[in-house]
Amino acid sequence: MEKYSIQNRGSSSLSNLENNTVIFKTPLLKNTSNNPILLELEKDGFDSPDEKVEELINKNLINLEYLFALKLLFENPLNQFSDGVLRNSLVTLANPTHFDYYGKQSMVRLELHLRTWVAVLEKICVTPMRLSKELRDKVYNSLAKFAEIHNKTTQVIQEGIDNNYRSGFNQFNQLQQDDKENGNFINKRNYNIDFLLIHLRDTLHSLRDDETLFQEIIRRSKELLKAVFSITPPSTATGITPKDVSSLFSILTHLRKGLSFKYPVSSYYLDWRIMLIIQHNLFTWCDTEIAISKKFQEMILMEYFWSYLEREWVDVADNSILNSQSKFDEVSNKLVKVLRNTGNLLNDFAGNEPLTLPHTLWFGILDLVQTLIHKSTRISTHGLCYYLAIESLNRAPSSFIQFKAIEILFHLSNINNKMFSIIKIDFDQYVQKLNENNPTTDFSEKFQNLLSFIKNKSSDDFDFFINNHDIEKGNGKGKEKCPIQIQNTNLTKKISKSYNILENIANEMTCSIGHEPTDQLYVLKCQHTLSLNNFIKLKQKKCPECREKIEDNEIKYLPQNTIYKNLCSQFIEAGYVSSSKDNQYDSDSGDSDVNSILIKKKKIQEAIKLTSINRSLKSIFQIRKKQHPTYRNAIKELFGKNYKEAISCCKEFLKTFPQSYSMRCILAYTYRCLNDYEQAHLYLHEAIKLKEKRSIAWYISGEIYFRQKFYKDAKKNLQISLNYNAKINNIYIMLGICYMNCLYDYSALVNFNTTLQNEPNNHLCLKNCAYIYERQDEYLNTLKILDKLLSINEKDSLILCYYGEILSKMEKYENAIIYFTKANNVDPENVHNLIKRATTYYILQEYDKILLDLNKIIQIDFTNSLAYYYKGLIYHTMKDISSSMGAFEKCIEFDSDNSLAKIQVNYLKYSQTSNIENSHELFTGINQISNINNNTSLLFVRCKIYIELKKLKKSQNLELLINFIFICLKLNMKNMKKMDIFMTLVLGKSQK
Repeated sequence: MEKYSIQNRGSSSLSNLENNTVIFKTPLLKNTSNNPILLELEKDGFDSPDEKVEELINKNLINLEYLFALKLLFENPLNQFSDGVLRNSLVTLANPTHFDYYGKQSMVRLELHLRTWVAVLEKICVTPMRLSKELRDKVYNSLAKFAEIHNKTTQVIQEGIDNNYRSGFNQFNQLQQDDKENGNFINKRNYNIDFLLIHLRDTLHSLRDDETLFQEIIRRSKELLKAVFSITPPSTATGITPKDVSSLFSILTHLRKGLSFKYPVSSYYLDWRIMLIIQHNLFTWCDTEIAISKKFQEMILMEYFWSYLEREWVDVADNSILNSQSKFDEVSNKLVKVLRNTGNLLNDFAGNEPLTLPHTLWFGILDLVQTLIHKSTRISTHGLCYYLAIESLNRAPSSFIQFKAIEILFHLSNINNKMFSIIKIDFDQYVQKLNENNPTTDFSEKFQNLLSFIKNKSSDDFDFFINNHDIEKGNGKGKEKCPIQIQNTNLTKKISKSYNILENIANEMTCSIGHEPTDQLYVLKCQHTLSLNNFIKLKQKKCPECREKIEDNEIKYLPQNTIYKNLCSQFIEAGYVSSSKDNQYDSDSGDSDVNSILIKKKKIQEAIKLTSINRSLKSIFQIRKKQHPTYRNAIKELFGKNYKEAISCCKEFLKTFPQSYSMRCILAYTYRCLNDYEQAHLYLHEAIKLKEKRSIAWYISGEIYFRQKFYKDAKKNLQISLNYNAKINNIYIMLGICYMNCLYDYSALVNFNTTLQNEPNNHLCLKNCAYIYERQDEYLNTLKILDKLLSINEKDSLILCYYGEILSKMEKYENAIIYFTKANNVDPENVHNLIKRATTYYILQEYDKILLDLNKIIQIDFTNSLAYYYKGLIYHTMKDISSSMGAFEKCIEFDSDNSLAKIQVNYLKYSQTSNIENSHELFTGINQISNINNNTSLLFVRCKIYIELKKLKKSQNLELLINFIFICLKLNMKNMKKMDIFMTLVLGKSQK
C-alpha cells in the first residue's frame, strides 16, 4: 500500500505521531494496517474497508484511538467504500451528542472528529453518489451545534480546565458573555477548527442533489495534468497542448470554466476546490501511460502551493505586519454568530455569499502543506514547506495565518530537530520585527502567548499518541519538551542551517548537465533531470548521467517556475546559481537603469582598488631600524614603485632566510602590483603553509581575488584574515562590497555599518548602503542615506541626481525634477542627469523641456545615439513625422545596431505611404530582426505598430493579446513600474 495512510489535513494530533524521527515515522506511512486498531480488526476477520468502518462507527467514538483509525481508512486514497457506508459514516460524525463534557483532550478530540468528518465528505465528493436535500440539510444544520461546542471548548481551555465553578454561572449568562470575551480567546483558539467548520459548511453547500458535479471536473483536470506532464502531444480529444498549459497555474483557468455552483459560494472556495481535485488526482494516479513517481508528485504539489500563496502574498505586499488583525477580529466575531445560528441550508445561502474568515484560502493551502509534511519522507519537500511557512509568518496579516505557520514550523522541528533547529532563531527574529514595526502595540506579547499555546498543544498531541501506541522511540525529540523561551542565537549558525536546508532543495531542482537549479525541468525515466535548454541541446537521446536511452513518451515535464523565482536570490547567495544567470532574467537592451547601476558599482570598485586599499596594504610593511638591510631595501623599492628591483631584493633575502613568512607576503604583494596574480598566489600559498594562523597572507590573497572580481574567494579569505585578528583599514569595506556583489545584502550592510561606527561620514560605505536599499526597493531608507551624504556635501551632483532617480521610482516626479535641476546647476555636462530629467519631463508631458535637455546632450556629445532616439520618440508623439524620421536616422548613423530605431524608421516610412499592401513587407522585416522574441523593448514596439495599423482580424487580435500578456509576465515585479513608464514613452500616453 502506498505511503499515504497516516496523513492529516493539519492535525497537530497526527503530526506528533511522527515526531520522534524520520526513521520511526517512515514505516508508519507505508500501510494503514500498521495502526494497532486496524491490525486488531484484521486479526478479527474484518478485511475490507467497509467492514472495518462499520465496526468502528458502532464503537464509542469518544475513544480517540477508534476515531483516529477511522480517519486513516477514509484518508487512504486507495480505499473504496460503498455508498451506504459513506452515508452512515456521514450521519454518525454529524451527531454532536458525544461532546457533552469538557476535558483536557476536548480540543484535540474536536479537531480530530472534524477532520474525520471532512475525510468522509471528501470521499463522497469523489464518489459517483448523490445526497438527498433532506440528508444534506440534516448534516448542515448540525454545524451550528459544533460551532457552539468549539466556542465553549475554547472558553474552557482559556479559563483553565481546573476552574470547575463560577458564581452566577449558567448557560444563558455564558452565551451572553461570549461576544464580549471572544477577543480574549485568540491566544488559545484552535483556528484549525474554525477552518474545518468553514470547509464543511461550504462543501455541503456546493453538493447538489441533481448531479455529481465533481466527477467531470476530476476527469478534465486529469486530462490537463497529462498535457502538462507529457512533452508529446496528448489526445486531440482534449484540445489541450503542452504549450497551452506550460504553467501549472494556467490549469486553473481551464478548470474554472467548467466549475459552477447552484448557490453562491465563498470567494475562496472555487480555487480551494480545484486545488483539492488536483491533489486528489496526483494521489490516486495509477495510469500506466503517465505513471508518476513520489518525488514528481510532491514537486508538482509544492509548485502549486507556492503559486497559490504567491498570489496571497501579493495582496498583502504593501501592508505592514499584522495589518489586518482588527479586521480579522471583527469578521471572526461575526462568523461565530453566523455559525452558531446556522439554519436551513437553502435559506442560509439564497442569493448571498457565505461569510468567511479573511485569507481562508491561504490558511487552507498551509493546511495542505502540513498534510504533505505528514506523509513525505523527503528532506527537500520539508525544506520547501519550511520556506513557505517562514514566508507566511513574515507576511502574516493576522493571528489566523500566524497560527498555521507556527504549527507547521513546530511540526518540522519535531520531525527533524537538528535540521530545523534554526526555527528558534526565526521566531526570535520575528519578535524583533514585531517590536520594530509596532513598538506601541502588544503584538509581540500576544505572539509569545500564541507561540506558547501552539507549542503546548503540539506537545500534548504528541504525548497522546506516544502513550497510546506501541511505538519505539527514535533518536529524535521523543517526549522531551524544548523550552518556549526564545533566546538570541549566533547568526552564523542560522546561515549554516539555512544552507543545509537549501542544499537539499537545490539538489532536487538541479540539471544533470548545467549543475545548477533551474525553473523548467524534464524528468527522464531514469529519474535524472535536465533543464529545458540543455534537453533541447542534446545531440544524442541518452541520459548524460547514466547513458540510458531516452524515449519521448517516458519524459515528464516538471515546471518549477514559482519556486525558482522565490528562492532564486537564496540560490545565488548560497552559490548554487551564478548571479550572471539571474541577471539574464531581468536584462533588457533598453534598460538604461541596469547599465547605470553597473557603472556605479564599477566606479566604487576602481576607487577602492586605487586609493584606500593600497594605503591599507602599505601600512602592513613598515621599515624598522632593526630590520635586515636587504629587507629594508625591498620595502623602499616597493614604496618607490620600483617593482623589479623590489622582487630582486626579496628573492635575495629568501636565499638567506628561506622560511621568512613576511618576505613571501612582500614578494606576493609586489607581484600583485605588477598584475602577475599567478605568481602572487603562489608565494601567498607558501606563506600560508608556513604560518596558517597569521592574517597578512590571507588578507593579501583576499584583496587580489577582489581585484580579479572573484568575490566569493575574496570574501572567504578576507573573513579568515579577520578571524585571525587582522587589524587593517578598509577590510570591512572590501568585505561589504564582496557580499554586495554576491547579493548577500544583509551581510554587506553589517560590514558597511561596522565601518560607519568608526567613520560615520565614510562616503563609500554610505553610497553602498544606498545602492543596497535601492536594490531591495526600500526607497525611504535610500533617501535617508542620501540625506546623510548631502549633509556632508550638498553640491555633490552625483548624489543629487541619484536622489532624483529614487524620487522618480517613488513616482514623485515634481520633486525629482527639483533634484535633477540642482544636479544640473552643479554639473551642467552630466549627460546621465540630463537623460533622467528628460525622461521625467516626458512623464509630466512637458515636451519642450525634454527637447531642450536632449539638445544640450547633443551639444555635449554629438554622437550620443540615445539622445537622438529619444528625440525621435518625442517628435513622433508631437506628430512631427519628418523631424522624428530625421532623429531616428541620426541615431542609426551613430549606432548601426540599434534595432529599435530601425523598426521606427521602417514604420514611419510605411505610415507616410499609407499603402496597406506594403504592410506584409513591413511585418516581415520587423520579424526578421535577430533575437526579437527575447527583447521586451522590441516586442513592445512591434505590439505598438500592430495596434496602430488597425488592420488585424479578431483571431489575430486575440493572438496579439496573448503575446502581449506573455511579454508582461516576463517582466519581474521590480520592472512593473518600469514597464508602465516604458509604455508611456514608447507607445504614447494616448495609446497606453
